Order: sequence, then C-alpha cells, then structure tokens
Amino acid sequence: MDEKKHNWWKILLLGLLSFLLLICGFSAAVSILGEERYNDIVAFIDNHFGLPGIFLYVYIVDMLILPLSPDFVYPVVAGMNPLVIIPLIGTASALGGLSSYGVGRLLFHIPVVKRLTGKAYDKWGDYIRKYGFPFVLMAGILPLPFSTICVAAGAMKMNLSRILICCCMRYARTALYFAFFRIGLMAFA
Repeated sequence: MDEKKHNWWKILLLGLLSFLLLICGFSAAVSILGEERYNDIVAFIDNHFGLPGIFLYVYIVDMLILPLSPDFVYPVVAGMNPLVIIPLIGTASALGGLSSYGVGRLLFHIPVVKRLTGKAYDKWGDYIRKYGFPFVLMAGILPLPFSTICVAAGAMKMNLSRILICCCMRYARTALYFAFFRIGLMAFA
C-alpha cells in the first residue's frame, strides 16, 4: 500500500514540477524578450499558421508519440481570445488522445506499430495496470505524455467510455493552462 502512495506522489510531483518549469520558463522568456517582441512572435505565428495551424499542431502532438508537447502552444495563444482558443485546443487535444487510443486498440498488434509504440506500452502500461482509470485521468490534466499513455491504454483495451472521460479532461486542462499562461503574460509583460 505504501508503494502505491509513493508512486502516486512521485507522478503528481513530476507533473506539477514539469508544469512549474514550463510556467517559469515562459515568464522568463516574456520578461527577457519584452512585450513588443513577444507580440511580434505571436503575430508571425498567427499570420502564417493561424487557428488551423494551432489545431493541427496540438492534434498531431497529442496523437503521435513525439518529443514535443502541446504545452508549447500556450505561450503563443496566451494573448488570444479564450472563448476561441480553449475549445480549439481542447478539441484538438481530446481528438488526439482518442486517436492515440485507437492506434493502441486497433493497430498495436501490427508488428511495425508494436515496435514503434512498444516502449510506451512497456513504460506506461505498468502504471495503467496498477492504477487503471485514475492514472489515465490524471494524465489528462498533468503534463504527462498523454498520447503515449492513450496508446498504452488502447493496447490494454481499456474501456472506451473511460477514455472519453479522460479525453474530455483535456478541456479542463486547456482552460487551466491557458489561465496560468494568461496570468503569467499579464504579470511579466
């Protein structure tokens, strides 16, 4: 029983530490760059990629096992309209997680897919076996590799209705992260 508690705290601490580092890095970058240069970067991304580019980036990162994070988009969108951005990013992230689950569920037994996703299954599958739905739900909120965990959950044939709940947590996560980045932008810009 003590081992379970220890592992939960370790995962929670790792997720919160990652989030804190992300916020601090963003705040430092905005204060170093200054408000004008930050706004120039946001305008460049908005003019060249727009909302479809933001949606596509988040969807792909939350669907595939990549060394990228959907969190990299928050510094760009922190100054945008939350009524547009939160549903956009939340939907892209939820669909990405659901697609990852589908890859794990339907394609994991194909040798090439199994080879590409096997490490994710080995690493995160142990946590899913041990903690089940609450772990995947927590991955929906914390900065843990959601796509990787969803692939493992799919390979383990976790119940689809539970995965849908976890994917819907991405909306709450998006709202929370957006709020923190918006506050950081206002405080340091």
